[in-house]
Amino acid sequence: MNIRDIARLANVTPGTVSKVLNNYPDISDATKQHVLHIIEENQYNPGTNSRASKSGAGAAQIGLVVEGVYNALYNSLEEMLSIHLHNSGYTILSYHDNYYIQDKQEKFQELTAYVDRHKLCGLIYIGGNFECVTPQQLELLSCPTIFVNAVLPMHTGQTSYSSIQVNHFETAYAQMSYLIKKGHKNICTMISSRIDNSVYGLRVRGYRAALNEHHLEHNFDNILESDYRYTKAYETLSKHLQQHPEITAVCCVADIIAPAVIKAIHDTGRIPGEDIEIISFDGIEVMNYCIPTVTTFEQPMAELMEYTYNLLLGLISKERTHQHITFQTRLIKNESC
Repeated sequence: MNIRDIARLANVTPGTVSKVLNNYPDISDATKQHVLHIIEENQYNPGTNSRASKSGAGAAQIGLVVEGVYNALYNSLEEMLSIHLHNSGYTILSYHDNYYIQDKQEKFQELTAYVDRHKLCGLIYIGGNFECVTPQQLELLSCPTIFVNAVLPMHTGQTSYSSIQVNHFETAYAQMSYLIKKGHKNICTMISSRIDNSVYGLRVRGYRAALNEHHLEHNFDNILESDYRYTKAYETLSKHLQQHPEITAVCCVADIIAPAVIKAIHDTGRIPGEDIEIISFDGIEVMNYCIPTVTTFEQPMAELMEYTYNLLLGLISKERTHQHITFQTRLIKNESC
């Protein structure tokens, strides 16, 4: 057993374990006691254990790609996966890619070249759209690959890759239906962009499907772009509310824009959660600290991360085969709706 093993069991970084062992002052008492308990429980003696691991020269490398620079949820998932993989002795190569409008054939060619150039033993790709990539092209990925919350081609039978998703379309449909069932007929929908073809584009399809089914197509004119930016979301919604006082609810494509929505409603003389109700999607922690707290559909990120981590290691060791898993969201009822 070595420092990485202790770090994995304690769910901290190896650096934190090292600081505890060397009595650094910048570690909280709670963390210190937790790590020391793990050390004692496993009878770890740093003086007699080898520090050899997969790290260092010739280390086994795993690629971790996140498409969506402004996505706080994906950043959190990236951090959790990085800690787990690092504690298992792998070197993490990661980068962010926000060019969802880039030609996907070109993007996929760049991805396969990246895998081969770095001789990756595994790859996790979070976000993005590879709907137009053929099964034959996907077979060109030379290491076990898991796409997380990505839009992929329809697959039947065994594939050369795995996917782990949240039910984006169904949840978005449920978001809009929740407002409609509460009696709202004039609903404003804040989306990312009309050309966004990621899972956030799938959410927009869900919103439109619910509005169509309930014959509320006039709300298509109330679909506004935010680009995930507070300023644009705030200014666009403020102007729209001034021009359309009949709006009684706002449906957010992602939690990240909800604070701007709340302020826009407040600053146009309405009471958020009372005059205009708000529902969102993702379940990030900050939704519990807004005024009002935001009703949202929560993604099970901890479970999704654990499954991704365990599946990738199983694929690398050839103990598991490729899978396609869909997680369900959970409605968190708060004050905004």
